[in-house]
Amino acid sequence: MGFLIQYVADFAPWIYVVCGGVALYQLYKAWYVRLERRQAVFSLEREKAMGDLYKIFLTAVLLLVVMGTTYFVSTTLADAVQSVVTETVDPASPVLSLPTLTATPLPATPTPVITPTAPAVAVDVTPQPVEAPVAVQPTATPVPAVAQPICPDSRAVIISPGAGQTVSGAVSVQGTAVHEDFWYYKLEFTPGNGANAAFGWFDGGENQVRNGYLGSFNSGAVANGTYTIRVVSVDSSGNFPPPCLVTINVQN
Repeated sequence: MGFLIQYVADFAPWIYVVCGGVALYQLYKAWYVRLERRQAVFSLEREKAMGDLYKIFLTAVLLLVVMGTTYFVSTTLADAVQSVVTETVDPASPVLSLPTLTATPLPATPTPVITPTAPAVAVDVTPQPVEAPVAVQPTATPVPAVAQPICPDSRAVIISPGAGQTVSGAVSVQGTAVHEDFWYYKLEFTPGNGANAAFGWFDGGENQVRNGYLGSFNSGAVANGTYTIRVVSVDSSGNFPPPCLVTINVQN
């Protein structure tokens, strides 16, 4: 027992470091779960978030117990058995060294890449009469081409609006939202052209849709500029395949 207490006292700093790292990760996880709970639309989604918070709380209690036990063993018990350990340990015997723990980062979730399409340019090739003075024809203003989005998974697809389309007022979102274990789908948006930003809910449903109406985006309620909308098909366990993202331009 004396040797075990002495080992705990020797490695107490490493135990504190590991517990601190786990505590920081749990704080980040608690922040993320609370954010999902505030954005949740359905009661089952909120109940899942509450369950995750309860698991985080139990982990925090376990960390406090481990750190408290380590502190008690490395201070109070270590001093009490110091004399016993000193008399028993053979100075010539090698001391067991434990390998240093190295934290391995979690693999990053692959981000779907949307390939931009070059805009088409209209050219006026009408011949001009030779007899009359040559009149300068106005050049047509190039109109940005609207292309169908490239979606990474056929279970979550946006057909309309197209990528780079300029919209105003109420925008009808058409597409597909299906899953083998379907629960619900949701439509979300975020300012700018970025798939890693925080998205906000604006519409959704609990019935599967295939090549039909998904919901409506009220572009009049936001400022003019570039926005990204996406459709997410969620299964009964709360997981979902890669969503389909579309970048649009709001001009009201």
